[in-house]
Amino acid sequence: MDLFNMATKMAKEVSNSVVSMGSALTNTTREQTELANLKIQKSALERKMESQYAEIGKKYIAYISNVFNAQPFDVQDILDAMKPNLEKLTEIEGQVAEKEKQVKANNAERDKKRAQEQFEAEKKKLDKAKELDILTEEEYEAKISVAQKKLENYELLHKVEMQYNMDIITKEEYEEKVRNILH
Repeated sequence: MDLFNMATKMAKEVSNSVVSMGSALTNTTREQTELANLKIQKSALERKMESQYAEIGKKYIAYISNVFNAQPFDVQDILDAMKPNLEKLTEIEGQVAEKEKQVKANNAERDKKRAQEQFEAEKKKLDKAKELDILTEEEYEAKISVAQKKLENYELLHKVEMQYNMDIITKEEYEEKVRNILH
């Protein structure tokens, strides 16, 4: 019966973890979809306005080509037609910037939460090893200190990892930077 309870508890934990991950993935996907839609709207508006910009250019070329032109260079009619699109474009650009900021903040929060979960899992494992006399107090303290430093410096470690993934630094530089952060 005890084995059955343990299996049930473990199944519930796995289920809760999967649901939590699914929820986070759904939120991320929704945010990315909203951001993509805003960028599509922006691009469509810009394409729509290209013909109006071209018309301004044509009028300007015609104006400077005709040296004896007595009429002033006037594109106010085109600018008036563009005004609602320019206002909408400014609004969409603001929404894109805000959504990108929100996505970045949510990603940072998710990464911080993941770092906390990793620390807690490592601590649980170390606590168990210490309890079973697999680790001495000194070994435990050294390992928990490293795990704590990983948690405290997760942003810095993440940046170093990104530098390595983007081939900005070599594997040796990456390892050295991580070693310096954790010691």
